[in-house]
Amino acid sequence: MIIKSIESLSDGLNILWNDNSSSCFPWLWLRDHSESQVDLHPDTKQRQINVFSNPPNNSVATVLLDRISKNILIKWEDESESTLSFDLLQSTSEPNLPQSNAMNSSSCWSDPSEIKIFPEITYQGFMSDGGIKIWLNHIQRVGFALVIETPETSDATKELMERMAYIRNSIFGGFSVWDNKLENPDDTAFTSLAIEPHTDGTYVHDAPGLQTLHCINRDSIGGENQLIDGLAIAEKMRHENPDAFNILCNVNIPGRYIKPGTYLEAHRPLFRVNNNGDVIQVSFNNHDRAPFRLKNDQMVKFYAAYKIFHNLANDSSRQFEFMLNPGKVLTFDNWRLLHARSSLTGYRQLCGGYHNREDFESKLRSV
Repeated sequence: MIIKSIESLSDGLNILWNDNSSSCFPWLWLRDHSESQVDLHPDTKQRQINVFSNPPNNSVATVLLDRISKNILIKWEDESESTLSFDLLQSTSEPNLPQSNAMNSSSCWSDPSEIKIFPEITYQGFMSDGGIKIWLNHIQRVGFALVIETPETSDATKELMERMAYIRNSIFGGFSVWDNKLENPDDTAFTSLAIEPHTDGTYVHDAPGLQTLHCINRDSIGGENQLIDGLAIAEKMRHENPDAFNILCNVNIPGRYIKPGTYLEAHRPLFRVNNNGDVIQVSFNNHDRAPFRLKNDQMVKFYAAYKIFHNLANDSSRQFEFMLNPGKVLTFDNWRLLHARSSLTGYRQLCGGYHNREDFESKLRSV
């Protein structure tokens, strides 16, 4: 939108846009959001003005519309000045509450055939200029990305991950190398057993945002990986089973992780929604679900709703299945996709780790 004109009113500055809509910004809001170098640090972008401890005189002397610099300049009676860019005013033209935006432009898929542009990039392409942006856009769009022709080493995988952001530490450490022959495995993932569809970290308050896996040695049969779009299941339930959907938005399900000296537990609904009702996180791990009890009638309804989600997630027609061979690095959105694995026989060595959700969103905004 383009500013057509401005008008000073008693309660704020009214802006008329080129589509003939208008936005009235309160005077205190305009002062609080000033982007002048005095009010907003030019390097840190942190607010330096304080309109609360010593409330300023909000009487307006003049308001200027500078189309060259694309700013609105306000001079106050106390001789201070505020500057607000057209971009800021346009982005806040409607009242809104801040929302997580990493799932914006997502393309839900209920069947792998619905993925029109396959999310794959070569290692050389990923490491080149602009490669990280392509990779991030794949993850934002369909929830995962594959980097092929990657050197079959843990060092190359770690370098790939660090190109996105620093690697998150967890109960399993940071960047890790492991196999399916551990004598005392901490988790089913470190065994040869089949793993049902799930998201990681239901037992921590801030579940990992991205997970990266690379099979660097494989001498085995089986062990196919499956990915399922939890966001697509959420939207299906919202429209076809709204009562069940609402139950899974409102019941806090406990997840737990127990080993000697450690007992992690967190509570979160299966579907976490924002103020607009958009699903911003899917949390599901039947393996790690801890005991809890609701009133009997509510418990029955919960089990019925949970069963719908469970059965949809385990429907093979919804699952993208592939073999994670050496040279193929998988990164997926752990707040959106469920992942699973078939049982295997033989030996398999993997490496990988986690990234924080905020780092994923930060990179999306900045590349």
